Amino acid sequence: MDEPLECILWLLLLLFLVLIADGARRIFKLQSTTTRRFVHVVVALAVPWAPFLFHDAFYPELLGLILIVVNFLSLRFGMFKGINVEKNDYGTVYYPASFFIFVVLLWNKEPFVVSIAMLVMGLGDPAAAIVGTSLHDTHRIPAFGEHKTLEGSVTMFVVSSISVFVGLTVLGGYFPALAAISIYSSVSISLSIGIMVAAVELVSPRATDNLSVPLVAGLLAYTAVTTPSSFEGFIVGELLAALVAIVSYRLKFLSSDGAFATFIAGSFIFGFGGWEWAIPILTFFVIGTVSSKLYSRRKAAYNLLYEEGPTRDSGQVFANGGVGLLTLVGSMLAPNHHWFLAYVGSLAAVTADTVATELGVFSRRDPFSPTAWQRVAKGTSGGISLYGSAAGLIGVASLSALALPLAGVYSLHVVRFIAVGAISGAVGSLADSILGGTIQAQYRCPACGKTTEKKKHCDDNGTKLTKGYRWVNNDVVNFAASLIGAVTMPMIFK
Repeated sequence: MDEPLECILWLLLLLFLVLIADGARRIFKLQSTTTRRFVHVVVALAVPWAPFLFHDAFYPELLGLILIVVNFLSLRFGMFKGINVEKNDYGTVYYPASFFIFVVLLWNKEPFVVSIAMLVMGLGDPAAAIVGTSLHDTHRIPAFGEHKTLEGSVTMFVVSSISVFVGLTVLGGYFPALAAISIYSSVSISLSIGIMVAAVELVSPRATDNLSVPLVAGLLAYTAVTTPSSFEGFIVGELLAALVAIVSYRLKFLSSDGAFATFIAGSFIFGFGGWEWAIPILTFFVIGTVSSKLYSRRKAAYNLLYEEGPTRDSGQVFANGGVGLLTLVGSMLAPNHHWFLAYVGSLAAVTADTVATELGVFSRRDPFSPTAWQRVAKGTSGGISLYGSAAGLIGVASLSALALPLAGVYSLHVVRFIAVGAISGAVGSLADSILGGTIQAQYRCPACGKTTEKKKHCDDNGTKLTKGYRWVNNDVVNFAASLIGAVTMPMIFK
């Protein structure tokens, strides 16, 4: 059969599924979530066979693009209610987008990745949703303003692990790269990918799991098959990250979703970066946690003003470590020694800011705001204190010094490395203060009249926006400051 004709038949099949979902929703009075899961499962069972039908990447790419555009337009114009749950739910767009990305990157290399990635998402996500919504007395886990369940995540882990194992074993007879994998290796790969995608699904907000889960599952499957030694390191990284996350959660350093986010970021950084990348982020975690917990009772009044509390959630974890994680991915895709400098620079920025924020409230004088060009009350966003800045620089110098022994060629430039790290931290922290004093959302409590970063204050009373943009919260500012620190360090290290 000609590939153009096969492409048309696939489009007709998908249209037929959507029409069935729409009809079933109207006739049997089903919820859109139910019919959408049906389409998810059928597509997941059909896509794994695409590599046997399309040899040229052009037609799968075309198919993916068409589905992205059609699903986006149908969502905007309120069509296909059988798969579109809410107007702002772009899950039906993210799913073909992940398919398109893998086709572009890997179709001519290892097309089995597309099959496994789509199978994991198409089967795991509906199963997790069904279990999470049908059981009573579930353990709810908040993340990014949403609530998911531990039971649903366990289901995601089980179904995803089985999906990966089936994909590796069934497709093993057709793809040479899979044929050499033993059953034991298939089991360990499946379990490792299963637990990771379950964590990713849990902390992915607003249907972005339709993009994040397939991408993570596919990239890990590709790594496991093409570079087994790297994947073995990733499994070790998962174990170390799990230990850090569990201990931190038990000590109340992290919330439940913060522990899952730490597990995700730590697994990749520890597993693929090794000790060279692990030491800096572990140092930041220790310094940041200690400074947050230090004299917590004396800081209680100021914590009522900050959006962040001493216990870190998933948003804070990714805001502080997200740029570092991206630099690791960049170093894997395009190896270059500057990525490590960017990584240390990003952590220097968040270390300086965290320590300065947590300890700056102990300054005798009120902090100075560079945007208002005057002193402001302690706890005000964008304020800079001499005591806090000095403590932040000491924290950054400690991080840089501890990173040096395993920093490769940079260990030969001790003074320069520490000095540039301190400068990058200072620049990132200053950027945080400027952004915090200008565009970060600040609210006024009608009950006590205080300015705060929180949307609710004084017995959960609603606050009124007085400055900045609602979408620019502390996490956004921290991420931006981390990015500025990441750019600064490679630029000035000569």
